[in-house]
Amino acid sequence: MIGFAVPWALLGLAAAALPLLLHLVQRHEPPEVVFPAVRYLQDATRDQSRRLKLRNWLLLLLRTLLVVAVVLAAAGATVRSGGTGAHAPSALVVIVDNSASSATVVDGVPVLSTVLRAADAVLRRATLADRVWLIAADGIPRGGTPGQLRAHLAELAAEPVRLDLGSAVGTARDLIRGTGRAGEAVVVTDGQRSAFSAARGAGPVLVLHAAARAPINRGVVTLDAGSQPWGPAGGRVTLQVTSSDTAPVPVTLTLGDRSLRDVLVTPGTPTVERIGAVPVGWTTLTATLPPDEFRWDDTRTIALEVSPPPSVRWNTDDHYLATALAVLAADGRIRSGAGITVGDLAAGPSIVIPPSDPARLGALNRALAARNVGWRFGALTVAPGRTDSSAVLPVREKVARRITLEPVSGAGTVLATVDGAPWLVQSGNVALVGSRLDPDWSGLPLSADFVPFLEALIGAMARGAMAAPDAIAGVPLRLPDGVTGLEHLGARTIVDPAVLWRPVALGVFHLLAGPDTLGAVSVRLDPRESDLTRATDRDVRALWSGATVADLDRGPALAFRAVSRGDLRGALLVLALLCALGETVVAGRVSRRS
Repeated sequence: MIGFAVPWALLGLAAAALPLLLHLVQRHEPPEVVFPAVRYLQDATRDQSRRLKLRNWLLLLLRTLLVVAVVLAAAGATVRSGGTGAHAPSALVVIVDNSASSATVVDGVPVLSTVLRAADAVLRRATLADRVWLIAADGIPRGGTPGQLRAHLAELAAEPVRLDLGSAVGTARDLIRGTGRAGEAVVVTDGQRSAFSAARGAGPVLVLHAAARAPINRGVVTLDAGSQPWGPAGGRVTLQVTSSDTAPVPVTLTLGDRSLRDVLVTPGTPTVERIGAVPVGWTTLTATLPPDEFRWDDTRTIALEVSPPPSVRWNTDDHYLATALAVLAADGRIRSGAGITVGDLAAGPSIVIPPSDPARLGALNRALAARNVGWRFGALTVAPGRTDSSAVLPVREKVARRITLEPVSGAGTVLATVDGAPWLVQSGNVALVGSRLDPDWSGLPLSADFVPFLEALIGAMARGAMAAPDAIAGVPLRLPDGVTGLEHLGARTIVDPAVLWRPVALGVFHLLAGPDTLGAVSVRLDPRESDLTRATDRDVRALWSGATVADLDRGPALAFRAVSRGDLRGALLVLALLCALGETVVAGRVSRRS
């Protein structure tokens, strides 16, 4: 397909008609000669006329080609070459995979350095006439000149987040389609298989990936301290390690700054360890593996809250509730006292369950209003449902009957829902449960999650707020109501609770409400980043039909191949010169013979 750098110069093609006009105007008519030998002269004139007509047509062709060649050369004619030469103005989106796995070290060199070098080579091939964008692990498209994007590229570092390459390619195709130009997406990556996914839209994709084989990796995927707060006597922690083999791995446990002991853990098998004599207050618990080529999953740190067991009182006539709380008391997780009331509304912190007699709901709602509780009990709903996963109740449980929880003032926090509707809410130091805790209302009392559920709920009431669940780096998280700031490694930042928070660092973030600590979030690496297995070329082409796949060293030269153009100007000028020489020779012969 032919293109032109200066399309307006094609107007000069009208000059190609001049040789034809001159040919028609200057037609040679043989002179009339009256001789006796008329027949001989007629025969001679006829032969000469035939030779002249042939030469005139040749002159017409040469002069027309001369004009057309000069005009096309002036217009900067090019042709699609599919090679690595010059290219027409186009759109380019470079996707740089600086996600966590790019921090892997292979042969002493971080993979990211090779990725950035290849991406820079691609951007060097772009011109100021191109529309260019750069997408990194944060997923944000950044437009600019090739020089500006190369400067931003030089500042990129590996981030402990996951980049979904399929989503990034879909964004790139949307950007290219919006320009109305031809273009391509260039993906520069370490080639981690878990990063590839299907992409929306259509368009050329060039994938440049690391050629070296991924190293063996071991990582901590689970470090769970169970329900918090712990008591001073300690608690149990669950460990799990992932690895490409099953050889036992030593894991070092550290409480705060104090190293506890090494635990031998078999990859893929959860291991439970008992930790005792823990000081009261907030601390951290860390599990550490021996270092390997990918360091970010060698360590996992979680927040740990330790406080004296809360004092609790409850109605012993409620069989299932009394049995579960007795288990917690026997294990030292709670103690009998007047601190928190479970079941009824009392003067202090209370976990309120609907009364067995519906006629008592009105009096209960009036008492809640007198305590300025922002919620009330509504109508009975008899319909099968399930709880939605939450921090206080991660496992979905069946709910057959529930009392609708209605907001009054809007104050409070929804701690658990059933099919999206509030089922457990907290307003100040009062929590309302939408169902009675017996099997006729819910399957929870017969579940193994009943005791942990009560412990988590009592813990939330004891500290006055509910800590957020664990977070994955790079995944937006809605912080609990009342949080105004975060503290991480001694540094404090102000947050807007109305905006989703996207953590981009690993470790423990304490949730602050002014000077008070409400809870903590333990940010961990996406477990998919620990699997360094690389995708094959067939895997990539199966997901992105027609994709071109190459290694990081030789691949950058293939960028812009879809819009590469060969320059025809030199060949056209040579053709014009040959036509001019031919026209001179033919015209000279015609003149001599005429």
